[in-house]
Amino acid sequence: MPTAGTLAAHAVCAAAGVRDGFRTAQFYARDLANADGALGPAAPNATFLSRVVGGLARLTDKMFSVGADLSIKLFYPSWRRLPSPFMPGILRQVGSAVRTNSLVHNPLFNSYFFRAAIRILEHYCDPPFLILEHRVDAARRKLSLMDNSGPETQVLARILIALTENGAVARIGTARHAPFTVFQGDPNVTVFAIACAALLFAEEGKPPVEINEDEFFGVTGALIAPRLGPIGALIAAGDEAGLARELDDLRLMY
Repeated sequence: MPTAGTLAAHAVCAAAGVRDGFRTAQFYARDLANADGALGPAAPNATFLSRVVGGLARLTDKMFSVGADLSIKLFYPSWRRLPSPFMPGILRQVGSAVRTNSLVHNPLFNSYFFRAAIRILEHYCDPPFLILEHRVDAARRKLSLMDNSGPETQVLARILIALTENGAVARIGTARHAPFTVFQGDPNVTVFAIACAALLFAEEGKPPVEINEDEFFGVTGALIAPRLGPIGALIAAGDEAGLARELDDLRLMY
């Protein structure tokens, strides 16, 4: 089903924007009210009103999330399913999804980077963290207007720059492990560099038996942590060719 210039395209964007707007509002309402402190070491600093505000905010967010999940399960079940980075040819399919103006193909790009960002943050950081799905889709729509031909690492470099510029990772929690503890820049660089590197490292599919997808994101982050500084500098400079070379070097190194 083509989406460009159709009511479906606007409806999908509007729905994602409204949901993420409420998600942002409840996140910062809890943050300003110190509501989450009621469950941790800062419990004495949280007032009864803060607990009420936090509870209502979480309830509202849960209602919207449940409603969205039910709609997705009814109308398009694979929309939120995380495509495995071990799926053979996933990198080519993600690149194809950018170029394809279809409601069926778009979820592949959105769901991979959105769900991968959640899993990466769950591995490295304590909650709460805030990821905005409509900004992932904004990156995809921006990329769809570009020439996405060229080697895989060049396409991936273009994707990484677009995702970082759109800043889907709005807030992260306290970092538990490197690379977040050693890289103090934009968390979007770290999160999406790990997600993109995972596509490179697992392009052949068939993961080792002893590792699953969640652990694979953790291993990928540990492998590329020393290169996050240069990667962030290349993204900030918009140096697509330099970033593609960096990704090529990473693939050859590991």
